[in-house]
Amino acid sequence: MTALANEGIALSRKGQYPAAADCYRKALAINPKIPEIQLNLALAEFKLGRFREAIEPLRAVLSMDSGNLQARTLLGMSYYGARMYADAVPVLDAALAAQPDNAELRYVFAQSCLWAGRYDRALKEFERLLKDRSDSAAVHILLAQALDGLGRQNEAIAELQAAARSSPSAPNVHFGLGYLFWKQQRDEEAEREFRLELAQDPSHAQAYAWLGDIALRRGDPKSARPLLEKALRLSPDIRIAHLDLGVIYAGEKQYVRAIAALREAARLDPSRSDAHYRLGRLYQETGRKREAEAEFAIVRRLSRATTEDALHKVSGPPPSPPGR
Repeated sequence: MTALANEGIALSRKGQYPAAADCYRKALAINPKIPEIQLNLALAEFKLGRFREAIEPLRAVLSMDSGNLQARTLLGMSYYGARMYADAVPVLDAALAAQPDNAELRYVFAQSCLWAGRYDRALKEFERLLKDRSDSAAVHILLAQALDGLGRQNEAIAELQAAARSSPSAPNVHFGLGYLFWKQQRDEEAEREFRLELAQDPSHAQAYAWLGDIALRRGDPKSARPLLEKALRLSPDIRIAHLDLGVIYAGEKQYVRAIAALREAARLDPSRSDAHYRLGRLYQETGRKREAEAEFAIVRRLSRATTEDALHKVSGPPPSPPGR
């Protein structure tokens, strides 16, 4: 067992993490109650970006040594890397209490709060980060996401404008501004921001999708359609593009395509009633009464109150943990 553990350490030092992890697992099969080997296995998995695989050995370490700060910090980062944000929050909070000056850890903790829907706590943490990093576009953007989650859209816009002043080429800053203007139906301002995003990133699928939506609600499906279709070629899981194309195809009497688009929109977010309602109307129009009634039944079950997606749900998930 000792030989296996030592071989794992030697392989890790050479950056040969898959082989090192195999050695650690073989050693732990002999005796799983050695926290140092469990921690080394977790580190190897973390270095490989296999965050979920790192979680169990880290839990094992903490069950044997609850005060191990390295294991606790790494467990929180592994939850974050695995996008298990609700699990990451309490673990990172405890780790941060022991190292309150660790700005990188605070940033990851604040992001975890944001993505777990803990907007009040995220806001508090981002405001603290801004005291030391007032010119950080990234922190302004994340603060805007927290404010948007709390329904404070005008303040969110102000934060994104600060981010744009600090770093006008920062990814998603113009898209975020455009999205918030879109929510307020300030379509000219939204369109300007989406086009600024595309000037920097011509493959920004969501900017194409929301430009298409603006064209559609202006009553211009001919202009909207190529924008929406391009958005889906770049990224096939943008719900609003499927929904809007369903509307356009239905208007063109392309019922098969319209139904497929609306079904995909419903699949991407089953909690929203708009796609189900449009499907019901389309089935009704084409004489498919039983299917129409099924869709209307779904609409009746869903809440009538429609809550807009928060900005962070639109702009996509955060990157993997720093320091990998």
